[in-house]
Amino acid sequence: MAKRNAQLVLQYSTLYPFRVRGKAMLCVYCCEEYEDPKDYRNHLDEQHKSFTVTTAFAHCGKGKEYLKVDLTDLRCRICLTPCNNLDEIAEHLRDIHGLKKIDTSFDIGMHPYRMDTDKWVCFLCDKKMASLTKLCRHTTSHYQKYTCDICGRNYLTNEALKYHVRCSHTGNHVCRKCWTDFPTIEKKREHLKISKPCWAFCCLSCGERFMSWEGKQKHLVEVHGRPKRMYACPDCEETFDSRKHFYNHFKLNHSDESFACPCCDLKFGTKKQMEEHRSGHTGEKPYRCNVCMKLFSRSKSLKQHMWIHSETKRFICVICNKQFAQKVSLKGHMKSHHPEITMEV
Repeated sequence: MAKRNAQLVLQYSTLYPFRVRGKAMLCVYCCEEYEDPKDYRNHLDEQHKSFTVTTAFAHCGKGKEYLKVDLTDLRCRICLTPCNNLDEIAEHLRDIHGLKKIDTSFDIGMHPYRMDTDKWVCFLCDKKMASLTKLCRHTTSHYQKYTCDICGRNYLTNEALKYHVRCSHTGNHVCRKCWTDFPTIEKKREHLKISKPCWAFCCLSCGERFMSWEGKQKHLVEVHGRPKRMYACPDCEETFDSRKHFYNHFKLNHSDESFACPCCDLKFGTKKQMEEHRSGHTGEKPYRCNVCMKLFSRSKSLKQHMWIHSETKRFICVICNKQFAQKVSLKGHMKSHHPEITMEV
């Protein structure tokens, strides 16, 4: 019913349906790409005055995914009456033009956007996002109705929820590519290091696979000559050569999603980071080692400490082959026993 509602509303309104590929809006009819929403709307107005509704929904997988639509200049195609949102245009078409097949007791299977150049603002709650992909993920979160009973995370479809439960709550650690179960996270990591077909990122030019998005981008620059990608902040003049640094800058400086320390007003990207910082002001040490009962103010410090109790010795002295659980211990060993050796450890 949600898909049928969506098909009727799309057919009789001036919505601009689109898909997303990287930074670009992708035409659902001919797959042309546009980074500027105005150019994309002009393309649909000029090249797709007539269209096949089913083609727009072809990528939506039997109704399991909602179609993305730009509501800029939303009007009724029959009488050109302007409307503000999907519910308003659906009710107009049903009540004024007699499209009784539209049933507003069900969802209208589309996600609404109002697209403006380099201004990624949620149509539903007015939150500012750093990029088009971030905006799409955020908008989807408004429609996630399936909740995990174990951890509370929400998902758009029941299939996505089942996938999450199998990967996260079955007791074992599952490779999301080959679906092999591993008893520990370490075993899964060892598998991923040597199993290239399970690496998540693939170069579309040569088929090479990578463990990280950053590794793929480096490959595109060095092997295929693609210009190094830069990230310009849409709200100020700063430019970044790292996606991670750009997102962190935007979150801390131009969004309402950062967390400020109540003691010094320093901002952090997560509540956990802020609380761990705040413990430095208050002297709290909420993290306890369950082996020796030592207390720590930061979870990262506790994780580093736990290597002391591990049988795994990750750091080896290249001079005498003595093994150490922590890098700081190896550094101290080098300084005390091999001061004549200058090396980076």
